[in-house]
Amino acid sequence: MTHSTAVTQEAAPAERPAPAEERPDPGKPDRRWLPGRWRVPVQPLLLVVFLGLALWLFAPAWSSPTGSTMRGGDGDPAIFIWFLRWTPFALEHGHDLLVAHHLNYPDGVNLMWNTSLVLPGLVLAPLTTKFGPVLTFNVLLVLAYGLSAWCAYLAIRRFVPGHLAAAVGGLIYGFSPAVRTQPGHPHMSLAFLVPLMLLLLHEILVRQRRPPWLVGAALGLLAGCQLLTGEELLAMTGLLGLVLFLLLLLGNLRRLRGRIVHALVAFVTAGVVFAAIAAWPLSVQFTGPQKIHGDIQERNRSNDLQGYVVPSTQQAIAPEAAAARVATFAGGNSAYLGVPLLLVLVVIGLRWWRSAVVRVTLALLLVAAVLSLGPRLLVGGRDTGIRLPMAYLERLPLLDSLIPSRLAQLTALFAGLLLALFLHGVWRRGGWRRAAAAAVGLTVLASLWPAWSLGAEKVATPPFFTSASVRELPRDGVTLVLPFPNRAIAVPMTWQAESNLWFRMPGGYFIGPQPDGRPRFDTNPSSGSQVFSGIYGGRPPPPLTKHWRRALARDFVRWRVGSVVVGPMPNRAVMVRFLTDLLGARPEKVGGVYLWRDPKVILADRGKRART
Repeated sequence: MTHSTAVTQEAAPAERPAPAEERPDPGKPDRRWLPGRWRVPVQPLLLVVFLGLALWLFAPAWSSPTGSTMRGGDGDPAIFIWFLRWTPFALEHGHDLLVAHHLNYPDGVNLMWNTSLVLPGLVLAPLTTKFGPVLTFNVLLVLAYGLSAWCAYLAIRRFVPGHLAAAVGGLIYGFSPAVRTQPGHPHMSLAFLVPLMLLLLHEILVRQRRPPWLVGAALGLLAGCQLLTGEELLAMTGLLGLVLFLLLLLGNLRRLRGRIVHALVAFVTAGVVFAAIAAWPLSVQFTGPQKIHGDIQERNRSNDLQGYVVPSTQQAIAPEAAAARVATFAGGNSAYLGVPLLLVLVVIGLRWWRSAVVRVTLALLLVAAVLSLGPRLLVGGRDTGIRLPMAYLERLPLLDSLIPSRLAQLTALFAGLLLALFLHGVWRRGGWRRAAAAAVGLTVLASLWPAWSLGAEKVATPPFFTSASVRELPRDGVTLVLPFPNRAIAVPMTWQAESNLWFRMPGGYFIGPQPDGRPRFDTNPSSGSQVFSGIYGGRPPPPLTKHWRRALARDFVRWRVGSVVVGPMPNRAVMVRFLTDLLGARPEKVGGVYLWRDPKVILADRGKRART
């Protein structure tokens, strides 16, 4: 890398320039897609294609988009459905946008320590208000995959003039196994800002054709938007952005000296804009209520070295033996690129190493791949004990909670760029090479093609929560909803979201602090939560002795329970009998639930109960 054209707008790493008729006119937008007289607006058309593919991927949910979704609204989807409803609700009713007390009442939830999707929730608020959070969640999944592929295509176009080659590169990123393994985590699959931020870094450090204050402001704005969409993905992008900066600095030190002022102005502007956006959210995260400290993800969820070549059941080509092999990998198959794509990467690395674009992109790909392997090298499900760079990086603040395997998303982005460079470089040489380029592209895509669309289940929300019945309860009163919501059973959060958050609720599935400040993925245990979860799991309820009545009464008083609802659940009859005995009253049956409107915890001395 000898001069500042290190990652400049090269047409492609080829031996000879493209014929004049194939070059885009620099004075006009390159709208031609097919030769001849066909002229179509390619970029909007490709956006429709990418969104159509994403729609196919989630087709089962769209048979009833307001009433079905992944896992029936339980598990991780319940978290995002709840957060998507919270944002418009908080804005409408004047609640704190980043600290919610309608969940985990009375302690609340610090949304900055959770994947709260503040910005997507804000943008899609009109849709949520009109059609409900289940539809919004389904729309968000389609947008996540379609926009991620499209924005990667736009970024790749900086280096690859050919639309089709760049589109293939966008598919490799937006629909890669690394992204497809995050269907229930839209804070990760909403990865469309990442290629745009890296593109702006290239503009600041190398191209420098735009005013530095403008590009810097755009970078700061996108970084702030990413913070309010997915903080983990922002940390990953910042980490690889730093690597890109060092690569360009070391390779072009002499040339960069004359450009340092431009880059400095851009980065200062980016910092100011980002700080203006991030000051309040980060202050809530690190100094606000319910803050935590320590590693959120303590398990070693890293990619396996064999994961790059062994397909899983997510790929159509995967044999049963390969799927069984992947089942032993700690990080699943998020690293998978496939043998055809890996061969292309080897060929382009050997054949076009003189291209600065290829060298820098290969270096970024290898860095992302190595970091995704985690702190220790795993091979075939076996921990070799070999320490890797992530073992040192994860000691840094915030990076300790990063899941290494997710860095494979950036590996896929750089692989998509290299594949696009290869396809365009071969195609533009004409003749039989065009057929070869088409064959290579189709082979790579076939090796990554998903085996099926992602399933969906009906969201079986009892009618009580979606009808006028729930509005007979006091607005913002506390309702104990059973089954008790926690990490194992989160569907009551979806029920609460579909009631338009009419009531507050103890418990929930979220990240909060334990008494020592360490993270926990649901509410801290209490007598009530343990008893109710035990009944759900099939354990017999405890005898209602004086001790147990007093212990449960303390929880009811602390939670300020104003009503109790028992929805559909295993061992429902046992739960209803237990509560009938505890509360001394029989429930109503309304809208598919059992309801105690004003429960009175039976303790002879109410004053003693309040004091305890």
